[in-house]
Amino acid sequence: MKPYYTNETFRFTDKGNNANERLNFDSYYKEQISLFGQEVEYYVYNYAISGHDMVYGEHTTGNYHTAINQIMLLTLNEGAVLLSKFGLQGDDDITGWVSINTFATTMSTVSVGGESVSEPKAGDVFTLTEYGDDRPGDRGGKSFEITERLDQQIDAINPLAGHYVWQVKAKRLDYTFEPGLTAEPVSNQVYDNSFAGRLSGHTNPQSDVKKVADDIDTEAKNTFDYDDVNDGDDVYGDYY
Repeated sequence: MKPYYTNETFRFTDKGNNANERLNFDSYYKEQISLFGQEVEYYVYNYAISGHDMVYGEHTTGNYHTAINQIMLLTLNEGAVLLSKFGLQGDDDITGWVSINTFATTMSTVSVGGESVSEPKAGDVFTLTEYGDDRPGDRGGKSFEITERLDQQIDAINPLAGHYVWQVKAKRLDYTFEPGLTAEPVSNQVYDNSFAGRLSGHTNPQSDVKKVADDIDTEAKNTFDYDDVNDGDDVYGDYY
């Protein structure tokens, strides 16, 4: 039974009457994303509830599907300052929009746990390959991990109460060495020695040896060589 109206008039927001108008908005969003979007490499996280380890609280054998190219409209906030319990942290965050229909079509060949992928999810990763393809010093595109996915935000993406795009929010990826992902080029951190990262013999290749002239052990020996006064079995001393 329909609600009673004292003055029965045409209601423009009646979704039974505005299908064509909503189709126009859907085309509008697709056009804006196509015209002003950036190409990214999108990595679907192969997380499955059936593989979730209750002890570790994660899917310990989870990996990432081969990258699929997507066009996303992006708003990047580089060097965003975040106040946390660890103090002030400078990091990047990003908001992206992708057409619901286009995403499902592009991902039609991808499946996780036997089910097709039709929407983004938290844990998926995308890399700004087009934005970062001409950076100086052999740098590359930054990678981001999705933390939030929305299909409804009435003041931004739902004209006439329609649903046209996925809105995703993501934070700069802290590389985890999980299979399927690679670290950002020239993303070299300072370590205590010449190697840190993934060892050989696994799905992902071994991490590169760091390009450092000296390591902390060599520098420490220049100050005080423990081998000169002990057998070298314990750098923290021993009982005799």
